[in-house]
Amino acid sequence: MILAASMALLAIEHTAVGADGLASSSSSSGLEEIVVTATRREEKLQDIPVSVSTFSQEQLDAQGIRSIDDLARATPGVHLERNAIGATVNFNDEATGINIRGIDSAAGAGTVGIYIDDTPIQDRHISFTSFNAFPALFDLERVEVLRGPQGTLFGAGSEGGTLRFISPDASLNSYSAYVRSEAATTDDGAPSYEVGAAGGGPIIDGVLGFRLSASYREDGGWVDHANPNTLAVTNPNSNWQQTKTLRAALKWAPSEHLTISPSIYYQDLTLGDTGAYWEGISNPNAGSFLNGNAQRNPSWDPFYLATIKADWELAFAHLTSNTSYYSREQHSISDYTLFDRSVFLGPSYLGPSGIPPAGDLGTSHDSQQQKNFYQEVRLQSMDGAAPVNWTAGLFYGHLNEDTEETVIDPNIDAEYIATYGSSLCYWTTQCPRGPFLSVPELRMVDEQYALYGAVDWKISSTWKLTSGVRVARLSYTGIFVEYGPFFVDPTIATAATPLVTRGSKTEDPVTPKFALSYQPNPDDLFYVSAAKGYRVGGINSGISAGCGLSAPPSYNSDSLWSYEIGAKNTLFGGTLQVDSSLFLIDRKNIQQAVYILVCGQNFIQNLGEARSEGGDMDLQWKATDDLKLDLSLAYVEARYTKQVTAPGASAPSVSVGDGLPGAPWSILASGEYTLPLTGDQRPYVRLDYQVTTAQTRLLPDQDSNNLSSDPTLASLPEVKLLGARAGVRWRGFDWSLFGQNLTNAHPVMFNSRDTTTSPLYFARGIRPRTVGVTATYRY
Repeated sequence: MILAASMALLAIEHTAVGADGLASSSSSSGLEEIVVTATRREEKLQDIPVSVSTFSQEQLDAQGIRSIDDLARATPGVHLERNAIGATVNFNDEATGINIRGIDSAAGAGTVGIYIDDTPIQDRHISFTSFNAFPALFDLERVEVLRGPQGTLFGAGSEGGTLRFISPDASLNSYSAYVRSEAATTDDGAPSYEVGAAGGGPIIDGVLGFRLSASYREDGGWVDHANPNTLAVTNPNSNWQQTKTLRAALKWAPSEHLTISPSIYYQDLTLGDTGAYWEGISNPNAGSFLNGNAQRNPSWDPFYLATIKADWELAFAHLTSNTSYYSREQHSISDYTLFDRSVFLGPSYLGPSGIPPAGDLGTSHDSQQQKNFYQEVRLQSMDGAAPVNWTAGLFYGHLNEDTEETVIDPNIDAEYIATYGSSLCYWTTQCPRGPFLSVPELRMVDEQYALYGAVDWKISSTWKLTSGVRVARLSYTGIFVEYGPFFVDPTIATAATPLVTRGSKTEDPVTPKFALSYQPNPDDLFYVSAAKGYRVGGINSGISAGCGLSAPPSYNSDSLWSYEIGAKNTLFGGTLQVDSSLFLIDRKNIQQAVYILVCGQNFIQNLGEARSEGGDMDLQWKATDDLKLDLSLAYVEARYTKQVTAPGASAPSVSVGDGLPGAPWSILASGEYTLPLTGDQRPYVRLDYQVTTAQTRLLPDQDSNNLSSDPTLASLPEVKLLGARAGVRWRGFDWSLFGQNLTNAHPVMFNSRDTTTSPLYFARGIRPRTVGVTATYRY
């Protein structure tokens, strides 16, 4: 249907042009030409056989896109889930699950590549405490969202697609500046504000240039921390967050053909508390979102990325070297008061309310570190008009990721003794004041060598064949050390005997890609493609014998084949662009978390097969010089096609027909009208309307046929969000008033509970109605 609509528009346009020939996109009144680097070289978006959505900094500002949540909602086919209250995370509000075209990853290595310029920063989901970091959306040249597997050029982890956050280069020849400030207020919440500035230019004209940027943003909270018994608010709007960024970049041209560009980016994200609220004591219709935890769940997540990039124009090709180091030190505190008692003491202790007694306090101290080094060397042909263009590259990566956890709960052992007559602290003398559970090391070390190449061969003036392949050697080692009642041998009364798990594996993935494109003229491109996606396997940590299951020592890689047919058409004198595609993806050996509710632990297992199919379309229409309309939509149907049952389990982990997270339909319609006034001032008004339809399939953890399922959990609802902006632009300034979620919708985007016997449900929504003012300046 999506591709057919594009073809119908093409037929209408060609009929309208008639004997005068095909319309050209070069009209001065047409849409702006977009250049991307999705193929690791600069090319026009309309000339590449890849489904890509792009956002310039101007677009991000116009749509009020300030976070990864906003970006995902503005990109149909991309689903982001704030699942900090789920079975596979540690109550940290920074935890997310992200997928493109239904290729989901709640466990194991990532399925979406997350890049800052040429460097990947995505993490492994090793344990409850690990999750991705995302760069702040300030001072970017653009964001590129590449749909479908990108493993040939971007490596393992780009299985479903790739997000690329591309920074502005330092200029050798011209000065530029960008300043943004914003202030806003949220219904029944705290104010938000931001200030940031960036600028740069030549230090020595043509030889040395710089760019500096800095920003500070505070997003006010709207969930109140409250006493669950009295409902008295103890910390209003506690789920605030602060984001600080700094970036410094240089570009040095020691010769006419060589540039060297060092840069460093630093980001510090601080969260005041979780945004999850307790459904039983909250009233969203009245603007009451209450969190009844015994303490706040704060998080601190600083990271920096240092790179040195060199570009050298040789006589026959362009050589690029990118050396980078990524360092991240995330720390958080999670309230385990309720979790500890739900898992160890159960409903008979908590009573019908499910609320722990006053004075109980369980605290989990969590951390995640990433220390990653990358070196990539890429050689590319330079003449884009040549019959053959090629790219060849070498890639090396050494990734060291570690998570740690320490749980202190002074009352839990005495309560356990009173209930069951035995102790949880038989393994240590530190109780009750010391940790009753300790995980000093959950470490995965990955090393990767890869050789890749891609060739574009112009078979004729209208046909082009693209082929590429990546061959890699991946080795990974897991080291897990765990103490406590989940892990130690209860037959040893006093010895602190940890559960130690070690393992390593090596894999040799090959990820090819093929595309055949037909371009009868500069305005129309049609293509078919097939590509393989891949993500690396891993090692499992151990689980308690009391869980009734044994975890496999490791899990294997999973992979997929994606088949796509697409078209990119520029119509009506360059005023209308339609990019559309249909896809079918077959996925095998999927890495998924098996969560065991009776003991609160999980492991990763390869769970069968899935199929994802659908399509997407981006339409941009410059209806007049003053009116621009955009329509983006995507349909994704992702479901498991094979049942999998763990060895010794009484029920399957996944059943045939179970779905993967995400809305079937996602739609974004936008329009911006500029008042046709004379002079420098250009008043404008803009509307953005987002719709996602309700989830139609049960997820594996909702299906009552499956192990440890909870059929009471809510499915993803229909979501409708309206945003508006009105302002004036003049001489580089842009001052505007805006509103987001103007209808004040409060859908439950995710909910969970600690165990199937707990009466307490936690929910996660979206920010309530927010209105504010933005001022930007560009030079």
